[in-house]
Amino acid sequence: MMKYHNKFMSLVLIMALVVTVAYAGDVDRAGTTAGVQVQIPVGGRSLGMSGSDIAYTTGVDAMYWNPAGLSAFDGRVDAMFSSAKNIAEIGNNFFGIAFNTGQSGVIGISMKALSFGEIPITTVQDMDGDGGATYSPSFSVIGASYARKLTDRINVGLTAKLIYESVPRASATSLAFDFGIQYKDLIEIKGLSLGLAIRNIGTNMEYTGTGLLVSARQVGETYNDYLYHPTSSDQLPASLEMGLSFKPTDMLMLSAVYQNSNTETDYLRVGTELNFANIGFVRAGYAFQLDGGSELGNSVYGLTLGAGVKFQINQTNICVDYVYRPAQLLGNENLICLGVGL
Repeated sequence: MMKYHNKFMSLVLIMALVVTVAYAGDVDRAGTTAGVQVQIPVGGRSLGMSGSDIAYTTGVDAMYWNPAGLSAFDGRVDAMFSSAKNIAEIGNNFFGIAFNTGQSGVIGISMKALSFGEIPITTVQDMDGDGGATYSPSFSVIGASYARKLTDRINVGLTAKLIYESVPRASATSLAFDFGIQYKDLIEIKGLSLGLAIRNIGTNMEYTGTGLLVSARQVGETYNDYLYHPTSSDQLPASLEMGLSFKPTDMLMLSAVYQNSNTETDYLRVGTELNFANIGFVRAGYAFQLDGGSELGNSVYGLTLGAGVKFQINQTNICVDYVYRPAQLLGNENLICLGVGL
């Protein structure tokens, strides 16, 4: 068994090295990727620690942070709904449900949708939108996940995601994959666990549709025609996250994650969770933006605070979590999460 574990960890480190080289962080690429709704976090527990725990995250909450944790819940069914108001009052709603099939593993489905409200339609003739016509963009992510326990210490998971965006008469789609690993009791230290998550590896996004047709006259012609105006084809915000979490007691957990992506500078996320008899929880975390030598702490979201309660009604486990994230110069974010398990 130890020989198997050593080979497995060697494979993990090789994969992490390859992805890190392929998707190295670059501040000059900020704002150049598409499908950025995949980066908007969901759930209450892990987000309450600023996303620093990818080693112990479990159940539906893990479908976003590390799909390997999907296999770590003990019940038959786990469901979760979260709702938040992000920057500029953009709503972020998520629902996920997972089914434990026993030795065959755990399967799950999820959907995340953004709500922008009604936006006035403006034209050259009506630049202020006084005509009263409105539209609402549609941004969503639909996922299907599978995870299982390879051993009593190793969990693996995979999520396939369909990313969709649309505005009037134009839309874009992309297919992406997340892959995750959790390794418990690292180097034989009880309570020390390793997490690895590779996220959003997929196809480029490019808008198509009749909204991109323009009336123009080609060189040498005497009449106008409708010509297609191509848009850019952009990569998704792929990332690699490697994290360690340590639980010296059932009451305390300390965690840290290093994040490397192709769309921004690297991040270091740290957090902690206090567990009071598995009934009440208090969480805190901080995200440090690593920008090549400048001072730390330039992230839009730095501090994160969270709390939760868990209780049982008949044979149903219910968990309610709350997260508060102040954003620099952009207001505050409040998230409510409800979890139900059988």
